Amino acid sequence: MAAKAAKKSSSPGRNAPCPCGSGKKYKDCHLQQDAEHRREQMLLRQAQDLLLPKIIEAAQELPDQIPAAFARFWQEKYQVEQMAELDDTEDRGAERFLTWFAFDVRQTDGQTLVARLNATEGFASDEYERRLLEAWQAVRMRAYVVDEIIKKQAIVVHELFAGATYRLADSHAARRLGQGEVIVGHLVPADTPPDADSPTYYLAGAAAQLTADTAEKLLEFAEVHLADLRRTTPEATWDDLIDQRSEALNHFVMALPTEEPDPTIFQQAIDSAMFNLRLTTAGVADLLGRPFGPSQEATGSVEREESDAERKEGDAEHEAGSAEHEAKRENV
Repeated sequence: MAAKAAKKSSSPGRNAPCPCGSGKKYKDCHLQQDAEHRREQMLLRQAQDLLLPKIIEAAQELPDQIPAAFARFWQEKYQVEQMAELDDTEDRGAERFLTWFAFDVRQTDGQTLVARLNATEGFASDEYERRLLEAWQAVRMRAYVVDEIIKKQAIVVHELFAGATYRLADSHAARRLGQGEVIVGHLVPADTPPDADSPTYYLAGAAAQLTADTAEKLLEFAEVHLADLRRTTPEATWDDLIDQRSEALNHFVMALPTEEPDPTIFQQAIDSAMFNLRLTTAGVADLLGRPFGPSQEATGSVEREESDAERKEGDAEHEAGSAEHEAKRENV
């Protein structure tokens, strides 16, 4: 059985026993491997810091395709001429749009810009940028819920719809985010530590940050859009929704108040989506194949209560009418 790689967090001395449990000194076991990984991690992070601005710049060089995508992302609330203002009015809105445009929007050839750049000879400056571009082709904008904050250096999140868990190595995000809060953005894989089975992720570009009370309603909002997608694609999954309509997540973000919290806004956003897509609660439930909104049992209970109230009201009216009739008869 192969010995496990030494954990980066152990930081043993050169002559200390290797944390992998092999019985060897660290210098004779995993020291060199860990040093190479740290160097690899540094080079990949440097490549990411250089690559993301290049991708955003490439997105801005497609002026003919930006207007239609801009209207999709912002639901025609803004004109493309207002792009420069959006970083202030919509919390880094221009950067969020351009990141989405690069990663999510399929161009005229059916590929996303990131996929096209991956196939463009000479765009990647070195092997590290090439490795990142290859891994980033499948990245789309998604919603993530913060599960854990690790010493203000990293956070663990799960994807709101599919539930997959990711480790986000972003100290800035770890300092400003709280447990249960929601991130709507792009998580890009960078490197895989020796002691991990999955990559470390970073945020690509800007992301929207939502309060913890938005997660459940964002899920309901997305379910409405998934139901609509299933009208034409009955077997559509969450991944299909994200691949084809990830901009819907931003539509929910747009609906939220930026100043004072207003819980009624959540339901208004859901109701508005249902109205625009011409769906009813029953229609959404039918397309999803599961209950949506108030449960049938609760609805039936309400209907029974209303029926009982109507019956009691009718009995009271009948009794009052009988008493009045009896009084009249006696007077006669």
